Amino acid sequence: MTTSTEARRVKRELLLRSLFPAMPAAVHVRFLELLEDLELETGELAFAQGDPPDRFLFLTEGRVALESEGMQSIEFAGFAVVGVVDAVLERPRLRACRALEPSKALVIRSADWFDLLEDNAEVARAATRNFATQLHSLWQQLAPRLPQNSIPPRGIRPARLESYDKIVALRQADFLRRAGMQAVASLAAVAETVVLSASESLFEVGNDGEDFYVVATGLIELSHGSGLHFVHDAGDLVGGPAPFCNALPSYSARALSDSIVLRIQQQEFYDQAEEHGRLLRGTLAYLASELEALQSVAAT
Repeated sequence: MTTSTEARRVKRELLLRSLFPAMPAAVHVRFLELLEDLELETGELAFAQGDPPDRFLFLTEGRVALESEGMQSIEFAGFAVVGVVDAVLERPRLRACRALEPSKALVIRSADWFDLLEDNAEVARAATRNFATQLHSLWQQLAPRLPQNSIPPRGIRPARLESYDKIVALRQADFLRRAGMQAVASLAAVAETVVLSASESLFEVGNDGEDFYVVATGLIELSHGSGLHFVHDAGDLVGGPAPFCNALPSYSARALSDSIVLRIQQQEFYDQAEEHGRLLRGTLAYLASELEALQSVAAT
């Protein structure tokens, strides 16, 4: 094996291990086989605005920017994933990708990537966690600038929820909008109802972080030791991206009004994602669209 070939292999190994530390060996080998090398000179395009989202990049060296006239540029450096948002949202390229300096990347076809996600739960969880980690970091910075609710919104009345009520409540959740009714019904079947009085705690700092909490009605205040406070209402996933990147243990949450919350164990969620492909893709689409929206807020 030549020195350059060995260096290329090592770089790919480092990338995959940093992004997917729990990836099984067999999937790891398959993933390596799907990657192609891409080298860009300064000013060269990796893809143009309007191109189909048929591939995306794992940047390994240099800097690139997503650019479009009249829109704020978004820059990437280091081990960054570039162009995946368009692929997840199944739309033509919203921005062109241009190299700001000589850059190198590994390329994977979007179709191959989604096959990997649907074939292996560990890869799916890692991909979800990576999206959520980026989103969570940006959300923490911008939360004080985002709209918050001050009065109890309309929603399901606090009471014992039957299966149909749970389905209605979960259908309000943005991260489940694209999941499909069958997946939502399956989640409703395993969701636990938590009824809270005003000021009652939903969870404290140091919680195990193994659950998702969807607000059915009422107001839930999320708090962080940094001083961040954010109010969730009906349809919100408490903590936003935090549960997807194992960051929920650093938060506490309490009811600001009489409230009802649906609790879903993370393992139950990912078990259902293996059964229902639309649940995983819908979750990734939610994270991608939220990340894009916050990147636009950050740029203003």
